[in-house]
Amino acid sequence: MKTLYFDCFSGIAGDMTIGALLDLGLDLEYLKTELRKLAVEGYELQASRVVRANISAMKFDVRMEHDHHHDHHHHDDHHHDHGGHHHHHKASDILKMISDSGLNANVKRIATAIFTKLAISEGKVHHVAPEAVEFHEVGAVDSIVDTVGSAIGFDALGIERYLCSAINVGAGFIHCQHGVYPVPTPATADLLRDATIYSRHADTELVTPTGAAILAAVVNRFTPLDGFAIQKIGYGAGTKQFQNFPNCVRLLIGEEREVERPVNAPVSSGLDEISVIEANIDDMTPQNFAYVTERLLEAGALDVFTFAGQMKKGRPGHLLQVLAPVDRSDALSQIIFEETTTIGLRRHSATRTVLQRETVSVETQFGTVRLKVSKLNGRPVTYTPEFDDCVRLARASGVALKVVQSEAIRNFRI
Repeated sequence: MKTLYFDCFSGIAGDMTIGALLDLGLDLEYLKTELRKLAVEGYELQASRVVRANISAMKFDVRMEHDHHHDHHHHDDHHHDHGGHHHHHKASDILKMISDSGLNANVKRIATAIFTKLAISEGKVHHVAPEAVEFHEVGAVDSIVDTVGSAIGFDALGIERYLCSAINVGAGFIHCQHGVYPVPTPATADLLRDATIYSRHADTELVTPTGAAILAAVVNRFTPLDGFAIQKIGYGAGTKQFQNFPNCVRLLIGEEREVERPVNAPVSSGLDEISVIEANIDDMTPQNFAYVTERLLEAGALDVFTFAGQMKKGRPGHLLQVLAPVDRSDALSQIIFEETTTIGLRRHSATRTVLQRETVSVETQFGTVRLKVSKLNGRPVTYTPEFDDCVRLARASGVALKVVQSEAIRNFRI
């Protein structure tokens, strides 16, 4: 599946996204032709190769014809009142303009999703109905071009799936006509829900609302780069320049590759990092503990324990302890909150040492039994017959369970 990975080490904006799409091979003339299908005039597009902190990148600009001296830069979105130059101020007008255009269905779908996200979050922040939102960025020609242009690029490059890195949002405050806002601004922050954000290297705004809306509309998963085969790389330049830090967004096109092992493959021994999640519970029935244990194991917990103990004021209670792969700990914490009476959890990471494990099949007079074999430096140290296999064969042949188990161990050849 053709996958696009947004690498937002210096944030993201609409014009940066289009710059990177052009760098990936989107044809500028095709982009211009498609954008002419929108009822927007009075602008021209420019793309030029620039260098940002020694990295070659594409810079994309929307120039207004009435104002040749002034670029509408993405990082200045908040600073200019574009009112008066254009009639499409309300979000509903812009959405109608997209649906009435001659753009193809996929481009319309993506562009509509981006604008809708933007309108909802701006509406929420300013307490206005989304369709009635009038905002300077969105009302402006360059923002319409940035969002619809991004949709045209995603469609032209045949992208089917979208992933995104942690996002560098910048820091500090920005000034605009509504006042002084912290970075990320309220609308941007609202759009970046579910994303992992951080702040490094720049005391300024790195993510614009338009950039955040693009991510909110298309990204399937926010994830570190892992198991990805890169085919093409594009850099899109931002307007601001920092001395030794490239203000670019990097887009990677490639395929996700499965790096998981098949179920029966040997698990290598060694150290790995796990999460330990704990909760003190003093008012829950044993049946509920059994149920939550089942749910946690189904959802990927490595192990679940319940310890009986004495709580404060002499009350009897339990400690629920869950061992989890690091990437499952959020989902498992949610199950604990949903299914138990606890109001708080403790989480810490632990290093565990595991033996190398594999599953082998052993023939016995009663039938085939799978054996879990654990090895230390390649030498088997424990071997355990699969309980369910032994139970099935014991029932079928009318012998005691322990007879089948010992037979399986006896027939295992080290």
